[in-house]
Amino acid sequence: MNQREKVARFRLKNRNNKKWYSGAFHLFFNGTCLVTISLFSFIQISDLQIIELIIIPIMLVIGNLFVYLVHRYPLHKKYRYIHDGSYGQHTLWHHRFYTNENYQVVKKEDFQTLFFPPVVVILFSLFFIPGLYFFLNLFLPNNLLFLTLGMSSIYFILYETVHYTSHLPEKHWALRIPHLQKMRKHHLIHHDPKLMDKYNFNIVFPLFDNVFETRKK
Repeated sequence: MNQREKVARFRLKNRNNKKWYSGAFHLFFNGTCLVTISLFSFIQISDLQIIELIIIPIMLVIGNLFVYLVHRYPLHKKYRYIHDGSYGQHTLWHHRFYTNENYQVVKKEDFQTLFFPPVVVILFSLFFIPGLYFFLNLFLPNNLLFLTLGMSSIYFILYETVHYTSHLPEKHWALRIPHLQKMRKHHLIHHDPKLMDKYNFNIVFPLFDNVFETRKK
Protein backbone atom coordinates (compact mmCIF):
# COMPACT_ATOMS: atom_id res chain seq x y z
CA MET A 1 0.00 0.00 0.00
CA ASN A 2 1.50 3.34 -1.07
CA GLN A 3 1.37 6.61 0.89
CA ARG A 4 -1.64 7.97 -1.00
CA GLU A 5 -3.66 4.83 -0.31
CA LYS A 6 -2.71 4.90 3.39
CA VAL A 7 -3.91 8.49 3.71
CA ALA A 8 -7.15 7.71 1.86
CA ARG A 9 -7.83 4.82 4.27
CA PHE A 10 -6.98 6.97 7.29
CA ARG A 11 -9.34 9.70 6.07
CA LEU A 12 -12.19 7.28 5.50
CA LYS A 13 -11.75 5.73 8.95
CA ASN A 14 -11.81 9.13 10.69
CA ARG A 15 -14.86 10.33 8.77
CA ASN A 16 -16.76 7.15 9.63
CA ASN A 17 -15.79 7.33 13.32
CA LYS A 18 -17.41 10.75 13.75
CA LYS A 19 -20.72 10.62 11.91
CA TRP A 20 -22.16 13.10 14.44
CA TYR A 21 -19.67 15.77 13.40
CA SER A 22 -20.86 18.86 11.49
CA GLY A 23 -18.20 20.83 9.64
CA ALA A 24 -20.64 23.69 9.03
CA PHE A 25 -21.40 24.03 12.75
CA HIS A 26 -17.68 23.80 13.60
CA LEU A 27 -16.90 26.68 11.25
CA PHE A 28 -19.94 28.71 12.40
CA PHE A 29 -19.14 28.28 16.09
CA ASN A 30 -15.45 29.15 15.82
CA GLY A 31 -16.09 32.06 13.49
CA THR A 32 -18.92 33.51 15.59
CA CYS A 33 -16.85 33.42 18.80
CA LEU A 34 -13.79 35.02 17.26
CA VAL A 35 -15.65 37.70 15.29
CA THR A 36 -17.71 38.58 18.39
CA ILE A 37 -14.55 39.08 20.47
CA SER A 38 -13.03 41.29 17.78
CA LEU A 39 -16.14 43.43 17.31
CA PHE A 40 -16.77 43.79 21.04
CA SER A 41 -13.17 44.87 21.56
CA PHE A 42 -13.12 47.39 18.75
CA ILE A 43 -16.38 49.10 19.74
CA GLN A 44 -14.84 49.87 23.14
CA ILE A 45 -12.34 52.18 21.42
CA SER A 46 -13.00 55.92 21.41
CA ASP A 47 -11.08 59.00 20.26
CA LEU A 48 -8.49 56.83 18.57
CA GLN A 49 -5.14 58.48 17.93
CA ILE A 50 -3.11 57.55 14.85
CA ILE A 51 -0.08 56.69 16.99
CA GLU A 52 -2.15 54.07 18.83
CA LEU A 53 -2.45 52.07 15.60
CA ILE A 54 1.19 51.04 16.08
CA ILE A 55 -0.21 48.19 18.18
CA ILE A 56 -1.59 46.54 15.01
CA PRO A 57 1.78 45.64 13.37
CA ILE A 58 3.18 44.85 16.82
CA MET A 59 0.40 42.32 17.43
CA LEU A 60 0.88 40.82 13.97
CA VAL A 61 4.56 40.22 14.75
CA ILE A 62 3.79 38.83 18.24
CA GLY A 63 1.12 36.54 16.78
CA ASN A 64 3.51 35.35 14.11
CA LEU A 65 6.18 34.54 16.69
CA PHE A 66 3.68 32.81 19.01
CA VAL A 67 2.39 30.56 16.21
CA TYR A 68 5.92 29.78 15.07
CA LEU A 69 7.08 28.69 18.52
CA VAL A 70 3.96 26.65 19.33
CA HIS A 71 3.95 25.03 15.91
CA ARG A 72 7.65 24.21 15.88
CA TYR A 73 7.89 22.84 19.41
CA PRO A 74 4.84 21.42 21.30
CA LEU A 75 2.93 20.58 18.09
CA HIS A 76 5.85 18.74 16.50
CA LYS A 77 7.90 17.53 19.46
CA LYS A 78 6.92 15.37 22.41
CA TYR A 79 7.99 16.62 25.82
CA ARG A 80 8.13 14.52 28.95
CA TYR A 81 6.34 16.96 31.24
CA ILE A 82 3.92 18.46 28.73
CA HIS A 83 0.58 16.83 27.90
CA ASP A 84 0.96 15.26 24.46
CA GLY A 85 -2.63 15.90 23.33
CA SER A 86 -1.51 18.80 21.15
CA TYR A 87 1.23 16.69 19.57
CA GLY A 88 -1.22 13.87 18.93
CA GLN A 89 -3.90 16.18 17.52
CA HIS A 90 -1.46 17.88 15.19
CA THR A 91 1.37 15.55 14.20
CA LEU A 92 -0.39 12.20 14.54
CA TRP A 93 -3.78 13.29 13.20
CA HIS A 94 -3.59 16.45 11.09
CA HIS A 95 -0.35 15.41 9.37
CA ARG A 96 -1.62 11.89 8.67
CA PHE A 97 -4.85 13.31 7.25
CA TYR A 98 -3.00 15.81 5.03
CA THR A 99 0.33 14.87 3.49
CA ASN A 100 2.08 16.57 0.60
CA GLU A 101 0.56 13.89 -1.67
CA ASN A 102 -2.99 14.10 -0.23
CA TYR A 103 -3.07 17.75 0.69
CA GLN A 104 -6.49 19.12 -0.16
CA VAL A 105 -9.53 19.47 2.04
CA VAL A 106 -12.27 17.53 0.24
CA LYS A 107 -15.40 17.66 2.41
CA LYS A 108 -16.81 19.78 5.23
CA GLU A 109 -16.28 16.71 7.43
CA ASP A 110 -12.56 17.25 6.96
CA PHE A 111 -12.79 20.52 8.92
CA GLN A 112 -12.39 18.45 12.10
CA THR A 113 -8.73 17.94 11.23
CA LEU A 114 -8.17 21.41 9.78
CA PHE A 115 -9.61 24.01 12.16
CA PHE A 116 -8.88 24.29 15.86
CA PRO A 117 -11.36 22.25 17.93
CA PRO A 118 -14.22 24.31 19.42
CA VAL A 119 -12.87 23.58 22.91
CA VAL A 120 -9.73 25.58 22.05
CA VAL A 121 -11.86 28.53 20.94
CA ILE A 122 -13.90 28.25 24.16
CA LEU A 123 -10.72 28.32 26.26
CA PHE A 124 -9.43 31.26 24.22
CA SER A 125 -12.72 33.14 24.70
CA LEU A 126 -13.38 32.39 28.38
CA PHE A 127 -9.87 32.28 29.81
CA PHE A 128 -7.17 33.72 27.55
CA ILE A 129 -8.97 36.91 26.51
CA PRO A 130 -10.30 37.75 30.03
CA GLY A 131 -6.89 36.92 31.54
CA LEU A 132 -5.16 39.14 29.00
CA TYR A 133 -7.67 41.91 29.74
CA PHE A 134 -7.09 41.88 33.49
CA PHE A 135 -3.31 41.77 33.04
CA LEU A 136 -3.05 44.52 30.40
CA ASN A 137 -5.60 46.68 32.21
CA LEU A 138 -2.95 47.22 34.89
CA PHE A 139 -0.78 49.37 32.62
CA LEU A 140 -2.32 49.95 29.16
CA PRO A 141 -4.76 52.78 28.37
CA ASN A 142 -8.22 51.81 27.14
CA ASN A 143 -7.63 52.07 23.39
CA LEU A 144 -4.37 50.11 23.37
CA LEU A 145 -5.93 47.52 25.65
CA PHE A 146 -8.90 46.82 23.40
CA LEU A 147 -6.84 47.06 20.20
CA THR A 148 -4.62 44.34 21.65
CA LEU A 149 -7.58 42.13 22.55
CA GLY A 150 -9.22 42.67 19.18
CA MET A 151 -6.02 41.97 17.27
CA SER A 152 -5.47 38.77 19.27
CA SER A 153 -8.75 37.48 17.92
CA ILE A 154 -8.10 38.89 14.43
CA TYR A 155 -4.80 37.00 14.26
CA PHE A 156 -6.60 33.81 15.25
CA ILE A 157 -9.02 34.42 12.35
CA LEU A 158 -6.14 35.15 9.97
CA TYR A 159 -4.42 31.94 11.01
CA GLU A 160 -7.51 29.81 10.42
CA THR A 161 -8.27 31.54 7.10
CA VAL A 162 -4.79 31.24 5.61
CA HIS A 163 -4.44 27.68 6.89
CA TYR A 164 -7.76 26.77 5.26
CA THR A 165 -6.83 28.36 1.92
CA SER A 166 -3.48 26.58 2.08
CA HIS A 167 -5.35 23.27 1.86
CA LEU A 168 -7.60 24.27 -1.06
CA PRO A 169 -7.08 22.90 -4.60
CA GLU A 170 -4.31 24.74 -6.42
CA LYS A 171 -6.72 26.20 -9.01
CA HIS A 172 -9.24 27.51 -6.44
CA TRP A 173 -10.30 31.14 -7.07
CA ALA A 174 -9.11 32.28 -3.61
CA LEU A 175 -5.56 31.35 -4.57
CA ARG A 176 -5.52 34.03 -7.26
CA ILE A 177 -4.39 36.23 -4.37
CA PRO A 178 -0.58 36.03 -4.69
CA HIS A 179 0.14 35.90 -0.95
CA LEU A 180 -2.29 33.01 -0.39
CA GLN A 181 -0.76 31.13 -3.30
CA LYS A 182 2.71 31.71 -1.84
CA MET A 183 1.66 30.51 1.61
CA ARG A 184 0.00 27.43 0.11
CA LYS A 185 3.30 26.40 -1.47
CA HIS A 186 5.09 27.24 1.79
CA HIS A 187 2.72 25.05 3.81
CA LEU A 188 2.70 22.22 1.26
CA ILE A 189 6.42 21.70 1.87
CA HIS A 190 5.73 21.54 5.62
CA HIS A 191 3.34 18.64 5.03
CA ASP A 192 6.05 16.44 3.57
CA PRO A 193 6.40 13.80 6.36
CA LYS A 194 10.19 13.99 6.06
CA LEU A 195 10.26 17.78 6.49
CA MET A 196 7.32 18.63 8.77
CA ASP A 197 9.34 18.92 12.00
CA LYS A 198 12.14 20.94 10.38
CA TYR A 199 10.74 23.57 8.03
CA ASN A 200 7.99 26.12 7.29
CA PHE A 201 6.21 26.55 10.61
CA ASN A 202 4.67 29.95 9.93
CA ILE A 203 1.15 30.04 8.48
CA VAL A 204 0.05 33.66 7.93
CA PHE A 205 3.38 35.04 6.68
CA PRO A 206 6.85 33.46 6.92
CA LEU A 207 8.56 36.10 9.05
CA PHE A 208 10.06 33.88 11.72
CA ASP A 209 10.82 31.04 9.32
CA ASN A 210 13.13 33.59 7.72
CA VAL A 211 14.49 34.84 11.06
CA PHE A 212 15.28 31.34 12.38
CA GLU A 213 16.30 29.98 8.96
CA THR A 214 13.64 27.28 8.83
CA ARG A 215 12.13 28.41 5.55
CA LYS A 216 12.43 25.93 2.70
CA LYS A 217 11.33 26.95 -0.79
